[in-house]
Amino acid sequence: MKNMWCSIKAQLFYQWKAKYVILLFVILVVLSIFSSYAQYHSLQQKEERFDATLAMYQKDGITLKQALVEDLEVKKAGNSEEISNILKYDYYRVIAAKVALNPLNAPNQIFTSIAILFLPIIFGIYSCHVAFFDFKYGTYKSQLLLRGHRLFFFGKLLSVVIMAVGVVLFTVFLSMVVQYLFNAVMGVKADMRVNYLAELPLQVTYQAVVLILFGLFFFLLTVASRSTLISTVVLFIYMLLVPNLGGFDLKNLMLISISKIYNTSAATMDVVSGENTNLMLGYLVVVTVFGLLTFFVYRWDKQRLCPEI
Repeated sequence: MKNMWCSIKAQLFYQWKAKYVILLFVILVVLSIFSSYAQYHSLQQKEERFDATLAMYQKDGITLKQALVEDLEVKKAGNSEEISNILKYDYYRVIAAKVALNPLNAPNQIFTSIAILFLPIIFGIYSCHVAFFDFKYGTYKSQLLLRGHRLFFFGKLLSVVIMAVGVVLFTVFLSMVVQYLFNAVMGVKADMRVNYLAELPLQVTYQAVVLILFGLFFFLLTVASRSTLISTVVLFIYMLLVPNLGGFDLKNLMLISISKIYNTSAATMDVVSGENTNLMLGYLVVVTVFGLLTFFVYRWDKQRLCPEI
């Protein structure tokens, strides 16, 4: 166990020295800034729409107070909505947007907007490069002689797992700080009365699991193919071109989970709904498949690198 931990620390050190970690954190800073700006821009758009709707209602002799007393019914038909009380609907959308600008709610917002798509892609690419690092620089033979294949393989893999958790925790902290600074600079008056901190532990756990799964798969694919290009192309095709396959497809499980774990009332990205399936069974199947995939890739890679053992 001590040797494994030493191998993991060595892999994390190599990633730091290769500037992988620094580059990853710089990208996270950019994502956090973009998320805060998108949230601010969304508030401006909703306020403009609310003002226009209010003016229209006032022409008909209906005040905001009267509209808020009336019932609000929203019927969804495919991708369209039928709204019975537009002014009340727009009013609550403005309130939700102001709540979303609360720095304590920044993690909820970034994980329901830009991070849905880009965080798995970014971390998938990171994992590809971690898997290929020693082959790129020709150090894999010395690593095998120094640590053996088991420590070499699982030291890298577990370093990816640790980085996945670290990325999520860093994103949570960073998004709060960036949102606070953004509000101060732009003079944003956020609604501080409501926060989603009670849901944060579950949100962090879920997001870490998602990144671990993406990191694990593309780490294994790179180990098997010995090519970051192949892995990266597969990653982009899966995330950007392949539609939701439904059932136990990881993207489908993610789409179902997001609406259950996060508050999406002020999300800056339109997220399609996943197809209903058994979530617990779905994740169990995914984890089982990934476990088997890890075993087979490990055995194959060991036979390929150390055939005499």
